[in-house]
Amino acid sequence: MFNLKKHFILSIIVCLFFPSIQEAQNTPTRDFVISAQGHYGYIMSHRNNMSHLIKGHIYGAELNYIFRTDGTKPWQQTHNYPEVGVCLLHMYLANPEQLGTLEAIYPYTNIRLNKQNRTMSLNLRLALGLGYATKSFDRITDHKNNVLGSRFNAFVNIRLNTVIKLSDSWRVDAGVGLSHASNGAFKTPNLGLNMTTVNLGLGYVFGNKTLNLKKDTIPRCEKKWQPSVIAVFGMKELESPGGMGYLAYGLQFNVYRTLNYKNKIGGGLEVAYNNATIQRWADDDANYQPVFGDILQAGAKFSYSFNMHRLSLPIDFGVYFYKKQHVNGIFFHRIGLRYMVTKHIIANVTLLTHWAKADYFEWGLGYQF
Repeated sequence: MFNLKKHFILSIIVCLFFPSIQEAQNTPTRDFVISAQGHYGYIMSHRNNMSHLIKGHIYGAELNYIFRTDGTKPWQQTHNYPEVGVCLLHMYLANPEQLGTLEAIYPYTNIRLNKQNRTMSLNLRLALGLGYATKSFDRITDHKNNVLGSRFNAFVNIRLNTVIKLSDSWRVDAGVGLSHASNGAFKTPNLGLNMTTVNLGLGYVFGNKTLNLKKDTIPRCEKKWQPSVIAVFGMKELESPGGMGYLAYGLQFNVYRTLNYKNKIGGGLEVAYNNATIQRWADDDANYQPVFGDILQAGAKFSYSFNMHRLSLPIDFGVYFYKKQHVNGIFFHRIGLRYMVTKHIIANVTLLTHWAKADYFEWGLGYQF
């Protein structure tokens, strides 16, 4: 049976990404593409202590259900008529005893990078969804698997993708991409699984074979400052597998300057209270009783956000100016997704990292003024 943690992860991801899928479904359902693609590549050994898990090249297959936008909504025109899809992925990891296979389901968008033409499009594919590993760390049966501590994981895919039109009905999909599976230290060990693959396949257009692209005059983007506050929480384990889960809380104060419909830059301040820090103090000195100020962390950050209608992809680069426990250093980083549920309410899922080391996933809600 699934345990409570697995139910929690699955429920949050479904609730967060349903708006993205729903947004895609606003395009005409009589016009869609089914694309089947194969993958071939390798697992990246980003830590020396995971090389024993890499036994050979990996391969897999995916099935895509793709919606083509036609500019009915202004954001589709400002982003050069992107495609929005849902993907089912199966990957054989070349180590059935220790890694098994990886299954994933995720929504994504293909952001067009070149100008419109009749035969070829170059796209940047961005995706975040749910992955399931058939093998994960187990003290008895799989104690050498230090890349994935849980069966359920977040799954990220970034891909440079080319679509070549063969006819009004058929197309070739080809590309190269990077995929990452991790639970964000929700359960250790959690080095994370990084895969680089090339993909090739065929797609078939159902319904309307050609699109009549709308080209309306888009109002000039209003350049303004947008302050917001986001309350987040997360859970993590420390390095010893199978230990306690520690809750962390944070409050983030952000301000972004709108540059155009796609890009924002800004910065902010944030504070966090991480219960795992209490255990770290105890590891250093069992007789010391940390006070509130020993556990509190505060930092300042520079921020960038890529925006697509209600969905945004924030990236933060920050430094702690107040931190008593110096594990993980003074720099922090953040990537993830935010979704404007209403004009003011923000749904947030982000990953806090310290350079390439994941700390924990931050789930939360915020308010944009």
